Amino acid sequence: MKVIDISQYNGDVDFRQVRASGVEAVMLRSSWGHFVEDLRFRENVRKCNDAGLPYGLYHYSYALNESEMMRETDDLIALARQFSPRMPVAIDMEDADGYKERNGTLYNKALNTEICRYTCQKIEEAGFYPMVYANLDWFRNKLILSELDRYDLWLAQWNVNGPSLPCGMWQYTSSGSVPGVPGRCDLNTAYKNYPVIIGENEEGGQDIQWINPYVTVQVVRGVGRRNIYYVRNAVISGTVIAELSPGESLPVDLISAMVLEDGYKWIKVDLGQGVVGYMQVDLDYLRFLI
Repeated sequence: MKVIDISQYNGDVDFRQVRASGVEAVMLRSSWGHFVEDLRFRENVRKCNDAGLPYGLYHYSYALNESEMMRETDDLIALARQFSPRMPVAIDMEDADGYKERNGTLYNKALNTEICRYTCQKIEEAGFYPMVYANLDWFRNKLILSELDRYDLWLAQWNVNGPSLPCGMWQYTSSGSVPGVPGRCDLNTAYKNYPVIIGENEEGGQDIQWINPYVTVQVVRGVGRRNIYYVRNAVISGTVIAELSPGESLPVDLISAMVLEDGYKWIKVDLGQGVVGYMQVDLDYLRFLI
């Protein structure tokens, strides 16, 4: 998968252009430190949703001890729960501004590793897909990789033909050019189809394959005497905005999926021309054509 990562420093990004260029997913900087949200994070989430681009989150950690580690992790999970990332939630372990070195923890491999391990464990327990971001020097000299082997690595290694470590995602340049992104941006290759994996791990996720947000939904059968499938403007009792008979198909842009407390599954879809609808998901009624 072609993936870019974006923060406030990339400016005003047009994610529709980004998607049209062939980018398949985005990693958004959600936050840094103890605990500061990226100034464009919420705007970027909204724009990714509008463009139908799967996104993940990453937090640039400033944790220097167990207390700060726990507080940052709690804040990160609380933030992630406000959204529906279909890419990993990552902890960013680097020291680009020298903060860790100034505070004497840069070369504390045991502490750095425990921060990653604890954060990833809690991310996973919260129902998200954990990941550790670092460059090759960090992974080799500042972390104990054997203690992180259950988690995917996001390796930053530029100007080489391929990653030097097995990883889930490889950031291969910081100077990429992508339509819709002002200036340069980081480019990545993901070696796993994370939107599919994350969709399958969610409750009821096996019903929805997030291979490409643009799909055609085909009605297998309808309900009631009219044998019609209804698309509504809200879940359950929303106003009907479209009626489909068995055999009819509808091209849609998948925006999000949800499982209600009663166990019923719904998807939120863009029908085009600004019309958003909700469809109850049951494979006895619907078929997804990728």
